Amino acid sequence: MSDRTVAVTMVKDEVDIVARTVGHMASQVDWVIVADNMSTDGTRDVLEDMTRDLNVTVVDDLEVGYHQSAKMTELAMRARLNHGAEWIVPFDADEWWYSPFGRISEILGSLAGQWLVMEAALYDHVATGLDKPIEDEPDPVERLGWRRVEPAPLPKVACRWREDLVIEMGNHGARYVGGPSKFESQLVIRHFPYRSVEQLIRKIRNGAAAYAATELDPTYGAHWRQWGEALDDPNRGIPWIEELFRVWYYREDPGAPLDVQGERHPPLIFDPIIGL
Repeated sequence: MSDRTVAVTMVKDEVDIVARTVGHMASQVDWVIVADNMSTDGTRDVLEDMTRDLNVTVVDDLEVGYHQSAKMTELAMRARLNHGAEWIVPFDADEWWYSPFGRISEILGSLAGQWLVMEAALYDHVATGLDKPIEDEPDPVERLGWRRVEPAPLPKVACRWREDLVIEMGNHGARYVGGPSKFESQLVIRHFPYRSVEQLIRKIRNGAAAYAATELDPTYGAHWRQWGEALDDPNRGIPWIEELFRVWYYREDPGAPLDVQGERHPPLIFDPIIGL
């Protein structure tokens, strides 16, 4: 079977959000392949349940090291071999992808063969003082309705299958011999990276361990490495991470501008993804 759009992702300990994001992606593409990196928080059980009703396949990722480019490129190969994928959508478990113009598989499938890449603008959602308490609304997709006005500096990409395809670190680009031809973006991502202090601590522990298990240049994952060191430092530890979250990844009053260490941050915009 050909002319399929297959999404691929690597996940680890994302139990609070993975059902919503993977389930939504399954509605946007023809198949989803999830590589579970030895989750211990119940993520794997949630994913296995999803395979009963959705076009979702779960595979094992038993390598601790964060070799994301190689792993995602391998998943793209699996998508091609097992599903005849013509388009690959590499995504993260904390990302909600959509297009204002229709289903993602239809948008990508309509492109002429010379187009290899379509970029997706990424907008970060932020925890705020106006959100419902987690105990009342545990689903971060429902709870976190405020987002930054401007997209993140680096977009993500959907990419056409070709034998020379290499998905780059962070899913921010795709390499082909001769370079990628890019069609005008029709894709949008809502990103929920830092959802609570507890979730951030878990993400730091996993991220620091994953980069420590590689021989990648230290510039890759530098903030995860630095935050991991801070978390393990008895003079900083969890209180330091709590302050990091409060200062950079939380807004008590999302409708007001904020000055943080000399940086001016504009107000957030209330733009929940309900109905998208």
